[in-house]
Amino acid sequence: MQHKKFVFTLIICLPVVAFQFCSKKSSSGSDTPETVTQPALPATAYNYVITYPAHIQNALLTTDNTPANNPITNDGATLGRVLFYDKHLSKNNTISCASCHKQASSFTDNVQFSKGFENGLTSKNSMPVLNLRFYQSGKMFWDERAASIEKQALQPIQNTVEMGLTLAELESKVKGLSYYPSLFQKAFGSADIDSVKIAKALAQFMRSIVTYQSKYDLVKQGMATFTAQEAAGEQLFLSTPPGGGNSCAGCHAPPMFLTSSPAAPFAFPLEAGINGQNRFKSGSLRNIASTAPYFHNGNIATLAAVVNGGPPGAPDHIPAHSVAPADAANLLAFLNTLSDQSVTTDVKFSDPFK
Repeated sequence: MQHKKFVFTLIICLPVVAFQFCSKKSSSGSDTPETVTQPALPATAYNYVITYPAHIQNALLTTDNTPANNPITNDGATLGRVLFYDKHLSKNNTISCASCHKQASSFTDNVQFSKGFENGLTSKNSMPVLNLRFYQSGKMFWDERAASIEKQALQPIQNTVEMGLTLAELESKVKGLSYYPSLFQKAFGSADIDSVKIAKALAQFMRSIVTYQSKYDLVKQGMATFTAQEAAGEQLFLSTPPGGGNSCAGCHAPPMFLTSSPAAPFAFPLEAGINGQNRFKSGSLRNIASTAPYFHNGNIATLAAVVNGGPPGAPDHIPAHSVAPADAANLLAFLNTLSDQSVTTDVKFSDPFK
């Protein structure tokens, strides 16, 4: 009798246990509300609307690519931060924007090519998500194929290697997460969720990541002074090379050390770039000491190698970056003054899911 009772109880309980186990995941592998980690956010949003030091604020007045219909707000950037770190924005919940743009690495990746949602590798090195607001043209990616940060924001999500979603799938997944309606309500005055708002929020967060607390910035505010070596490096950076040509500042104009209209094309043979012309976007040199490896193909491992230009005839030789050995140490010293580690630790730019 006891045996029959045990068998009967087992038959009744097994389907219940199985149901509870299976309910943890949907058939697509998506988390259900019971297993979703909620973002930890402050009661009052962090401040993302900053008045920068004068030398940076003046640059922003002439180069800001923020569109009139998407100004940075604290609630909009907060939503963007959550989206930026949310792995639900990938096909199998394994990759977020931050997977390839790590805060600790100045919002780039510390490997040559980044892994996507099925461990496929990207074809280019991740560009640092720093000071994007100062690219006057607004064009994004190494080949400038996106006309704005808003248009750039959705492309990795749809990329078949990187995150693997369609826009319809993206919208469905975000709508299915309990923490988003209130965040969209605060950011846009409506709990309605669509890909346009997702792109806008991501763009607000990315535009808010600005470096302005480096030694260089302190010097320009009269709060610090360069060493003799650093000062010599700055002059070298700004000066036309002997025999003519373009200075470093021609493609990396202070104070943000970037330009969306470089003085000359930066060529890499046998590779299609901007308009198929074998040239690529000039990145910001801020935090350059912590964003290795370098260039669109990530084939330069150290900043010293960038400055030295690589050995002539070698695949990584970059004539435009060749500096006389006697000057290399000075230039490196100056480039290191551009490091602002506050963005790598500031909680308002950090992962809210941790």
